[in-house]
Amino acid sequence: MRKKLFYKKLIAISNQLEEKYLSKIRTKKSDFTRRRKITVKDIFLQMFFNKGKAQKNEIYDFYGEVNQDMSVSTTAFVNARMKFNPEALLLIMQDLIKEEYATPDNLITLNGYFIMAVDGSDFVFPSTEKNKEKYGEASGDKYGNAKTMSSISTFFDCINKVFVDVSINEYKCSERKSAINHLEKSKQILPKNAKTITIFDRGYVGIQLIDQMIDNNQKFLMRLPKGIFSKEREKLGEGNQDRIINVKYDSPRSNQFRNDKAFRYKLLNTEYELRFVNIKIVNEKGETSIISFVTNLSEKEFDTNGINELYHIRWDIMPISP
Repeated sequence: MRKKLFYKKLIAISNQLEEKYLSKIRTKKSDFTRRRKITVKDIFLQMFFNKGKAQKNEIYDFYGEVNQDMSVSTTAFVNARMKFNPEALLLIMQDLIKEEYATPDNLITLNGYFIMAVDGSDFVFPSTEKNKEKYGEASGDKYGNAKTMSSISTFFDCINKVFVDVSINEYKCSERKSAINHLEKSKQILPKNAKTITIFDRGYVGIQLIDQMIDNNQKFLMRLPKGIFSKEREKLGEGNQDRIINVKYDSPRSNQFRNDKAFRYKLLNTEYELRFVNIKIVNEKGETSIISFVTNLSEKEFDTNGINELYHIRWDIMPISP
């Protein structure tokens, strides 16, 4: 049902392209100034019809789906699409997402919260000079061949299956920096009264990100890697543990931020009240291990079992029983 509603909104926004977005869509002022068989709307919608086939078949299928006569060549269509500024897609999709969350009754929350996750991955790009210059390269193989690579980062609504924000960055871009950018962008996209919990895996944990989320009154759940908050985690002991611990940074502990004097000063003068949770899990072989979390969620909002369930929503699987 929600997918049908989304496609209705997609069609509605496609009818506004020339009126509302044309100046952003044009790569040059002369683009799309004359009436042609291939319209801006056709180009826009065809991008969403792609099924991984050969380009000629993709175009043929698209015109068949929309009941139009395919009297254009593949080359003509591709040339027209090259005039469509990809930066305009970001603006159009952001407006579409804003509209999606403007009617929250159609969306699912958990305990009143939208459950978000930040995640990223590396992608191989075509090895053009422009791409190499903009995104960078991975280390070469034994023959000296290096691949052009980029890093993609996403801010994803885990329950409603919506990508609220996506960024394509330089190869090996900082995951934490990408996360900070997503959180800032989401404030422009989501309604002001939207309550979110953002789930982070081990690579994102850091006091600077935690500090930002607390300042912005945003809820988070972070899985802890080894070596992070060791001092606080020692207080938890073994097995299932769940307690509030005050985190304080002294001068040696804040050394990593010595180049950021303003944040280091704040760190030395702030005490963070954080909740640390240890959950004992058993794998299929019967082996036990402990996974640890830090969060600013209260036990009233999510108890220990709730934290376990919440984290596994990120992976779209059922929680592991302790």
